[in-house]
Amino acid sequence: MRRLAILLLWCGLAWPLRAQVVDTWAFSSPMVQEQALAVAAKIRCPQCQNQNLLESNAPAAVAMRHEVFAMTEQGKTESEIMSFMTARYGNFVRYQPALEASTLVLWGLPPLLLALIGIVLWRGRSKL
Repeated sequence: MRRLAILLLWCGLAWPLRAQVVDTWAFSSPMVQEQALAVAAKIRCPQCQNQNLLESNAPAAVAMRHEVFAMTEQGKTESEIMSFMTARYGNFVRYQPALEASTLVLWGLPPLLLALIGIVLWRGRSKL
């Protein structure tokens, strides 16, 4: 038992420690903070891909988050910030890309597939 405890202690000490990024930002008002956090939650981290800017500690996400916070402090609206981020990083950073010719398949395919499944199910029931 003592050997197991020593082994576990040694493994715990040998495990590489990772430093966490501590993000401190002083907002001018709670309303500005709320707006900045709401915008940052709608932007995807380009490195992590499944996390928004608030969830990710990747260096790219930290830089983007600070950029969003600074733009919010400057009085920019959500649409202005989203337009800037989309122009700089592409449509990928938006969780809900705008309806454009390039994203038409992305928006149109789910309703089309749902309608197709409904038709197949309806036709299958009518044959019974």
